[in-house]
Amino acid sequence: MLLALKIAGGMFAGAVVVCVAAEWYIYSVSEGRIVEHSRDVPVRAPVLVLGCSPTFMGSPNGYFHNRMDTASELWKDGKATVFIVSGDNSSHAYNEPEWMKQALVERGVPEERIVCDFAGLRTLDSVVRMKEIFGVSTMIVVSQEFHNERALAIAAHEGMAAWAVSAPDVPNRRSRMKSWFRERAARVWMMLDLWVWSREPRFLGEPVVLPEIKEEK
Repeated sequence: MLLALKIAGGMFAGAVVVCVAAEWYIYSVSEGRIVEHSRDVPVRAPVLVLGCSPTFMGSPNGYFHNRMDTASELWKDGKATVFIVSGDNSSHAYNEPEWMKQALVERGVPEERIVCDFAGLRTLDSVVRMKEIFGVSTMIVVSQEFHNERALAIAAHEGMAAWAVSAPDVPNRRSRMKSWFRERAARVWMMLDLWVWSREPRFLGEPVVLPEIKEEK
């Protein structure tokens, strides 16, 4: 019994250390790189929009629609050169990139400025594929703040220069709490992916050439 308690205590202590390390690392690399308004982004660059479903349990998903509103503001403010909408398309009936593309077009973003990444199954996949598949070294990320922090941490690990614009969170307290606990677990998993397992995206493939960017005069 005593041995079991010691083992359990050691595992708990180890989990705490990993949690603290994850929070410290994410804070240290994302500090000063997340803004609330698109006009405050210091670069003009490709935009990575991280995906989710437009609906949740039959109702509009605030996370999705807030991300689309925020992403479209980057276009209106002249900060976006091209959009890579990255998400899950693991079945014919579930297509996050296509939903995001449609939503951005409805908000005034030219369709030819939007590229779908259908293999963004996880945040790590989306970020690493920006570098390895789309050849991007500097980018702007759009999601909610808690998600942006983790995406920037992965980008920093990959040697990318990244900034983020935070979409408004959802007002539902229960949803926010659920997201908070889920994010803590995701951050620990991220640390293991990056520093222990050196995990790569599930799908890579051939490089994709982004639409030609013509500088405005």
